[in-house]
Amino acid sequence: MSVIVRVKNTEKNYILLGTGYGAYKAITPSFLGGNLFPNEEEGTLPMAAVCDNSGNILWLNSDSLQVIEIDGVKISDINL
Repeated sequence: MSVIVRVKNTEKNYILLGTGYGAYKAITPSFLGGNLFPNEEEGTLPMAAVCDNSGNILWLNSDSLQVIEIDGVKISDINL
């Protein structure tokens, strides 16, 4: 099954390979406590693996993607 997605701000189309989460954690010394009480920031980002027409794999934030076609059928033609 092929799913074609479009990046909302660039209008480029890609093939959706899969979805997942990207995790991050950043630790910086605090102003008063230095390394003893560091500032910590962490979280997850919803990500999607896509590929272009050359087969290059990219990871994009899934919030920036829009599904436009599934198995050759445009989303607007599917009765939900």
